[in-house]
Amino acid sequence: MKRAQGGTLYGEITLPEYLNDDTDSGQLILSSCSRVLLTLSDLASVERPRVYEVEILKGGKLKNIVYVELHAASVNELSLSDGTTADIEIQFQLNRSKFVRMHEAVYAIISSNNLPVLFPIISASGQPGGQPLRYFRFLPLFQ
Repeated sequence: MKRAQGGTLYGEITLPEYLNDDTDSGQLILSSCSRVLLTLSDLASVERPRVYEVEILKGGKLKNIVYVELHAASVNELSLSDGTTADIEIQFQLNRSKFVRMHEAVYAIISSNNLPVLFPIISASGQPGGQPLRYFRFLPLFQ
């Protein structure tokens, strides 16, 4: 860990598995997580362990390393100092604001009756506003 201003520390968390853009979980963590919950591994088995929310540094997510900033209060409570190592357990916190905004946009479109603007009904001639195409063709299941 490296010392920062005001008693905060920068920490390097080595992950047991690689974060990969090719997997759904890796892509979600790399794109939508900006905070981590952590506790010391010794305390994780306690019924109600003390958990700290720490911020992931901008550009601080690599394939198997995450860089975080620990505030002075958590540094003091965990008795950490520059150059210390500790076994910790972490949980990535998903930043849901992007997903909430997407849902709000869909609900706003539905409530304002602007759905035909997004999904116009195309007629057989290819002009918007006509009757929808309907094709019914029944085929026998077995010949």
